[in-house]
Amino acid sequence: MIDFRYHLVSLISVFLALAVGVVLGAGPLQNSLGSALNDQVTSLRADRNDLQSRLEQTEAAVNDRDDYITAAGESLLAGVLDGKRVVIVAMPDTDGSDIDAVTTELNVAGATVTGRVNLTTAWTEVGRESFRSTYSGQFTGYLETSSSDGNTILGEGLATALTTEGENATALMELLTASDTPLVTVDAEPSGPADMIVVIGPRTAATTSGTEPTAEATTQEDPAAWTAALTGVASAATTVVVGAGDADTDLVTVLRAAGAPVTTIDSVGQATAAVSVPLALASTAAGTRGNYGFDDGADAIIPPAAS
Repeated sequence: MIDFRYHLVSLISVFLALAVGVVLGAGPLQNSLGSALNDQVTSLRADRNDLQSRLEQTEAAVNDRDDYITAAGESLLAGVLDGKRVVIVAMPDTDGSDIDAVTTELNVAGATVTGRVNLTTAWTEVGRESFRSTYSGQFTGYLETSSSDGNTILGEGLATALTTEGENATALMELLTASDTPLVTVDAEPSGPADMIVVIGPRTAATTSGTEPTAEATTQEDPAAWTAALTGVASAATTVVVGAGDADTDLVTVLRAAGAPVTTIDSVGQATAAVSVPLALASTAAGTRGNYGFDDGADAIIPPAAS
């Protein structure tokens, strides 16, 4: 009987509490709760509108800055690469608008873009490392190379195929584009041998929150393989690599961390990077390699102006 009374009292207490809550909610607390919630919604809406306004102002300022840099580049780049022939090498996942921006500045500098080829992930797939090492043996007969590294030899082969002419160049390009999984695909057939090479890489692999990517360029690919390949390219021709330098696996970051003897420009996708390309090509051709931009490892923000 005591247990029954205990439970009965507990049930009555619960129902009384519910009743009091309903009465208070419908009465004296209704206006205060509703007013507080409305105030919070109004405040959040104001914060959102303020952030949107700031974002629009920032975007407008960035666009104005890029317009200024591009306009200034017209006088800065005039005649820097007059008569030079440049071929563009696009890496996997490179943004087409970045290729267009670099091409525009090369034309402003007086260069002629002879064509464009694309590199495939076959250069970095871990499962194809043995293949690349073996396959590079077919390149050595067409090169004057002292390297024993397969990736470096393939890079030398690419540069030689793009900057020379004759049977060797033709044979090398055929090797690069052969098979169902080629190392190279041709987007715009080069009109002839180039004097210089611009390699354009993808934008940063970092997430939009600014943190490092959760997947380290996947376990199937080795970003460091680009270091040997692009070192080979740069050893055989005047070469500038434009890419991202934010995340640890970004192209420029990897090259700089390895101390690769390659001229690099970070911040791909920004007007500053595109304008820097012709200046970097001219400087590299004159014998000075460097690292330019805003990220870690940069020697200077902009390459030296051509004399």
